[in-house]
Amino acid sequence: MILYFSATGNSKYCAEKIASKIGSELFSINDMMKKGITALDVKGSSRLGFVCPTYDLDMAYAVAEFLENITIKNVPDNCYVFAVFTCGKSCGTTEKTMRSILSEKGIKLNAAFKVEMPDNYIPMFPLASKEEQTAMLEQADLCLDNVIKSIKAGENAAVTTKQMPSPMKLIIKKFVIPSQRKATKNFRITEDCIGCGLCERVCPKNLIRLQDGKPVWIKDDCACCLGCIHRCPKQAIQYGKKTEKTGRYTNPNVEL
Repeated sequence: MILYFSATGNSKYCAEKIASKIGSELFSINDMMKKGITALDVKGSSRLGFVCPTYDLDMAYAVAEFLENITIKNVPDNCYVFAVFTCGKSCGTTEKTMRSILSEKGIKLNAAFKVEMPDNYIPMFPLASKEEQTAMLEQADLCLDNVIKSIKAGENAAVTTKQMPSPMKLIIKKFVIPSQRKATKNFRITEDCIGCGLCERVCPKNLIRLQDGKPVWIKDDCACCLGCIHRCPKQAIQYGKKTEKTGRYTNPNVEL
């Protein structure tokens, strides 16, 4: 059993590839969040995996919140529990956060891995070129092959990555993330919007509603996933001013 969260396809691609090689069932955290699912029965599963992205050098807050609140039942004593974190360069303290959340539920994380993939946080960083994206995705595939071998072998593993300084983590936790969650006012649409409703359908927090055929962000609790921006077929959604000058990204090897 593998649970994954993905807005633009990187983590979904990883989850699907792993699942196809180890024979695991897939569950979308995005869908579970939208439907308000709060319990998961793991009975009979020999493996339990989590695949999710890194935001602000930690686990995406919406994923952490979901995992903290969900009840995970009937985890077998011999169940191999693993996590795979996608990131642009470093997954920071994502592993530490995952271990802490699972430990509170009496679940031991046996292994954690990271897979570097194209970064999509365009309000702050420019997208890599198409050539750079292709090279990163090819390297990610090689990394995934090794991850899958480790999972099949039931190896214990930890991510080797530079941890962020404590003051930086405190700043991000107290100021950056709360600001991002409440920054739905920064979203706006252009005249290119065709009212297709895709943004409403993909928002994991159910924050978007079509009003008079146009999307409106109805509350401040953003998952900061940017799925609405990157998957808009007309690039009609902007966030601040920087996204006007950037392209959009979705993983080309997965169907969204």
